[in-house]
Amino acid sequence: MSLNFSNKSVTFDEKQLNGSIGELENAVIALFWVGEKPKLGSLSVTLPDKSSSQLLGDRDEMLSKMIGERIASSAGKIALVSTNLPVGFDSRVVLRLLNELLGEDN
Repeated sequence: MSLNFSNKSVTFDEKQLNGSIGELENAVIALFWVGEKPKLGSLSVTLPDKSSSQLLGDRDEMLSKMIGERIASSAGKIALVSTNLPVGFDSRVVLRLLNELLGEDN
């Protein structure tokens, strides 16, 4: 058995934003980072009822919770979301990349 991740990236303001989503039987793991190498960043957990907690860090807390709520409610699973982004990074770009990873157009 192996864990497969869907990966996508986009360049914004000369920075490469990467996103990766992996699905477990009871959870979805989503990672977003800027740069070539994956990095763990602020980490949140969200349950399917949209209740969430910040586990690590505080940068981009609202963004990671928004992503977690979206994933957890649509998948009906726990969502673990990590964001490692520069200060002031445009969250709309991250949300567009999330849409691509989830196979949605909007």
